[in-house]
Amino acid sequence: MRRLRNIGRLFTGTPAGVIEDAAVIYDGGEIAWCGKHGDEPSALMESVTDEHDCAGGLVTAGLIDAHTHPVYAGDRMAEVAMRTAGATYEAVAKAGGGIRATVKATRAEDVRALENATAHRLWSWLAGGATTVEAKTGYLLNHDGEIEATRLLARLGTREDLPRIEVTFLAAHALPPDRWARMSAYAGQVAEWCDDAHQAGARFCDVFCDRGYFTVPQSRSILKAAVEAKLIPRIHADELAHTGGSRLAAELHAVSADHILRANRGDAVALARAGVVATLAPGTALSIGKLPPVKELLDEGAVIALGTDHNPGTSGLTSMSAVIALAVAVFKMSVERALLAATLGGAFSISRSDRGVVAPHKLADLVLWEAEHEGAFAWAYGLKPRIVWLRGKQVFAA
Repeated sequence: MRRLRNIGRLFTGTPAGVIEDAAVIYDGGEIAWCGKHGDEPSALMESVTDEHDCAGGLVTAGLIDAHTHPVYAGDRMAEVAMRTAGATYEAVAKAGGGIRATVKATRAEDVRALENATAHRLWSWLAGGATTVEAKTGYLLNHDGEIEATRLLARLGTREDLPRIEVTFLAAHALPPDRWARMSAYAGQVAEWCDDAHQAGARFCDVFCDRGYFTVPQSRSILKAAVEAKLIPRIHADELAHTGGSRLAAELHAVSADHILRANRGDAVALARAGVVATLAPGTALSIGKLPPVKELLDEGAVIALGTDHNPGTSGLTSMSAVIALAVAVFKMSVERALLAATLGGAFSISRSDRGVVAPHKLADLVLWEAEHEGAFAWAYGLKPRIVWLRGKQVFAA
């Protein structure tokens, strides 16, 4: 067993709140005890063989990024510049940019090179204090490519030098850049691929349900097929226009409705009543220039999770601590709420009950920060970890 001692503040994410002058004892990859220093059970202390002095620092559960797109090749910096000059998301797509541009680049990439590049990206999440990352496919948009991308993520998820990976099948990301492609026919094909995606290692199925992408009926058909294939549904909903994605998420009891920049109070009520997590990406909200109905979601009691929405076109973020700072500044969330959204909320978004808090029997995924108080998240805009423990093992040290 190992003990982390001299913790100045332990942000548990549980009703215990913040424990000052705390300690944590873990056995292998699981927390055995946490609480006030000096209250450690003697039976556990007899089994402690190693200790780490946290020097009065802040310790939290490992952060959880609940929305990422890390499997891609190519570079879209030119279109990023276009958007800064006033081009809309849709205008960039019509000019040959957007998702379809990345699809062309990713299809041309060697699979081994793509896997190595993805692994390199995922390491940066771990170095930033995120121990779990939800990772989507979606930049190949054909059967073999999307299934191989699923397998790629599943393989990376077995590596002990990378974050835990929750694999999401997002073949319904956009219309493929092929002459033959028609949205209705492609939606039907994606529905047929869900069984293969599950066999390849996916836990979730996502659909980009929005104006210019997949309609509500098409999204419903895909996600119903996903449920039959034992995949958990989640939806890119109401990001570009208010098209009904949030209500569909509530109808299907999806685990998460993501972005929801154009959602309204009625949508917030529906999501909260259906138990759908609202997964929000403040970096993308800033990029698009539209904020989600955060106050309405909180008023209705909806669970909020946070994500970087890392992707090659709109968000290069891999730092979840920066996302927390943005949630405070842009969404006007308190530091406590934002930190909970990046830990416990993220655990709800990926349907995991074994992480996101510091408590007995939870995973020993822990972060010691370069800070003595959680308020530093709102001050540093990218607070750095001092040490990251994953599965109880130290995997990063500054």
